[in-house]
Amino acid sequence: MKLAVWDPDEPFRRWRDALVQHASELGLAVEVIDATTEPDTQADFALVWKPPAHWLAGQLGLRAVFNLGAGVDAVLPLMHQALPGVPLIRLENAGMGRQMADYVAEAVLHAWRRMADYAALQSAQRWEPLVLPPRGSFHVGFLGLGQMGYAAARRIAAMDFPVLACTRSGQPRPTFEAPWPLYPLDRLDAFLAQTRVLVVLLPLTAQTTGLLDYAVLSHLPRGAHVVNAGRGAVIEQADLLDLLGSGHIASATLDVFATEPLPDGDPLWRHPRVRITPHVAAQTLVGPAAAQVMRKIATIERGEAPSGAVDLRLGY
Repeated sequence: MKLAVWDPDEPFRRWRDALVQHASELGLAVEVIDATTEPDTQADFALVWKPPAHWLAGQLGLRAVFNLGAGVDAVLPLMHQALPGVPLIRLENAGMGRQMADYVAEAVLHAWRRMADYAALQSAQRWEPLVLPPRGSFHVGFLGLGQMGYAAARRIAAMDFPVLACTRSGQPRPTFEAPWPLYPLDRLDAFLAQTRVLVVLLPLTAQTTGLLDYAVLSHLPRGAHVVNAGRGAVIEQADLLDLLGSGHIASATLDVFATEPLPDGDPLWRHPRVRITPHVAAQTLVGPAAAQVMRKIATIERGEAPSGAVDLRLGY
């Protein structure tokens, strides 16, 4: 079996060593190929991060493509064009859920403890203790409740903040125990009206692109906070800046952007109530990811369907 890896951001030897190790543990014989240096070598499976369309189109015998991340919006259009009918399989957690929970927990505490207000007071050299909102009324709303959202929501609930969530269907998933109020996307306004910290963890699809514009975000209560660790293009950036300027939104913690890296001179860089991180909320970990990929390949080799297959129609 040949497994091609296209990941220009990670040293190939790390992927090769981890994949070979986990394949051996499962009794699989695998030859791992660095597709960035051997693009013409044909493979049975591919493990990719933002591969070029021409390379995917040239892989004529692929049985499945594994995406190196939870979000598949970068590779999905290429699959439609180059490999119709070939399964696209995403990573499920693989160590990223805990990272996302850490990131969201820090952002929620930053909002609740009014740290943006204290930063402004520090700039003004003012010593002024502030009153905290009651924890029990500081509702944290998760827009999107997949693997990452569920891990983060569990952490926030364990910190005794009230949690609510909004998903496409508003229905609980059989694999998740989610004892929180769930709203369908067509009741987004009602969901937002109760949310003090909005945690955006939606995939990027035709339905979610530009979803959070001025009118929609205005349904948040005045003084609400926004955390986006899903996809940048879900939020209309100019509208978010307008709402920050008016004080309707008190602060934003942003890990993702419509254009990455965030361009020099972008007004988000210098906004006093915006915190920016460079798409690091939940990074792919080589060891856990390699182990999961090899388990899924073993499942395919047994003639069974692996979990994590992307619905190409829905986009996630």
